Amino acid sequence: MYPIGYYMSYEPDKWAKDWLKKQRANGKNGLAVEKRGSSHIVRSQKLFKNEFGKRCKDSEYLGVLTPDGRIMPPKPRVDRITIIDIKDSGSAKLLARASERILPGLQKAFPYDYREIVELAFSRCLDRGELKNTGKCWKRLEDVLGLRPNTSPKSLSETLSRIGRSRGSQDMFFETVHDDDKEMAVDMSVIFSKARGATLSKKGYNRFRATVPHVNLVLTCGLTRGRPQYMNIVPGNVREGAAVNMLDEFGLEEGTVLVMDRAYCNNEFLSEVKKRKFEYIVAAKRNSKAYNEVSVGSEMFKWRNSAIRYGKSVFNGGYAYRFENLSQRNAELVDGLTAEEKGRGRGPDVEKAGNFMIFSSMDMDAKNVYRIYKTRCTIEERFDTAKNCLSADRMYMYDDEHVLGHLFITFISLQIWMEISDIIDKADMLGSYSVRDVLDTYSVMKNITANGLRIEQTVPKDVRELDEKLGLYMFTEPAVKKKRGRPKNKIASS
Repeated sequence: MYPIGYYMSYEPDKWAKDWLKKQRANGKNGLAVEKRGSSHIVRSQKLFKNEFGKRCKDSEYLGVLTPDGRIMPPKPRVDRITIIDIKDSGSAKLLARASERILPGLQKAFPYDYREIVELAFSRCLDRGELKNTGKCWKRLEDVLGLRPNTSPKSLSETLSRIGRSRGSQDMFFETVHDDDKEMAVDMSVIFSKARGATLSKKGYNRFRATVPHVNLVLTCGLTRGRPQYMNIVPGNVREGAAVNMLDEFGLEEGTVLVMDRAYCNNEFLSEVKKRKFEYIVAAKRNSKAYNEVSVGSEMFKWRNSAIRYGKSVFNGGYAYRFENLSQRNAELVDGLTAEEKGRGRGPDVEKAGNFMIFSSMDMDAKNVYRIYKTRCTIEERFDTAKNCLSADRMYMYDDEHVLGHLFITFISLQIWMEISDIIDKADMLGSYSVRDVLDTYSVMKNITANGLRIEQTVPKDVRELDEKLGLYMFTEPAVKKKRGRPKNKIASS
């Protein structure tokens, strides 16, 4: 707080009075000096009579007087700027760029609801997926695509219900994102839900042996590009074998290789796969009889930093491949011995330590079978992204239609998320940037409207560098390479 009387006028100091006398002696009249705090203010005063004949004084501020006799002029007045609107331009442009591939198919499958679907998906990518926050999130984004969707929570809830009912439209969209990938991972994951009115949410058996109500999400994912291509929901008390009823819905071409974990190692399921002229690569269960009939040989190959021994044999109308990871075998034996010493286990399993079995309908090179199965972890990463980054398991829905709509929005968001991830991967920056990091960096770019004018924002250094490294050039321009050396002399043609 300033002391009392700080802004009051006081008697000028002697040096200021001497300066004023000198100015008047030189014929410069009409000047006045006032002391305000520690500063001396110089004003120009003029006397005049108003319309009533009364004498008045007009004063003009000239500046601050310094002890050396100079007048420091006042700073130019800056007009007040009233900001009317601020929009997030950076994140909106990045999400719009990432949705270019799926937008035509989405518009074709949902001609009346695709605007709200994009709104819900963008909000989910920005971690604002709740219906009460979706409209607020969209209003903060620049409408780069010119969609102008409805932002009312009630309207979005009705849209979510229509999406869940429109299974035919969902299948139409799945056809647009389907590619010619010949290696397809199939898996099922648990999505916990407390939706009271949803009949799909049931207490049933799952790999976690959970008793919390849940639904099962079935997903297919191409292993070449790592893109999800199909999604469906089954009740929570249904096991993995229920996917046999969806084989016709997957939209796969003949000869497609289905890569699955040991939960799908079921003779009935595998026979149905063969009837539909698909191939399969599936992990065997730990108690499979094939361990007694197939042994590893002396041949081996290198996988990453481990040596893999393998064996191969015809088994049950197909082929059984047994692999032994020597590094993993040693680790399992040490863990077994440690547990035995502490009385916590039955000792190491010498026969199966570091071993696992794969069944396949194809006669292939063992290393190629091993490679294909190891890439199956891609679908596990997609499930992890859907749950931890896109809030797939945060469901507070009242019925099955809303649950189905919620998970379809998760599928759309996953497509956009993976598109941004591919952009980062092409720039070889996955080790230093995540999708969330890129969205946060671009979010500082705003579209500001003030007094009816658009204010241009200086692009920060971190945004410029990231924009150039990713090769997007949304806020920068590609650098033009200058040619080195002297220009060649042009010889005039005769």
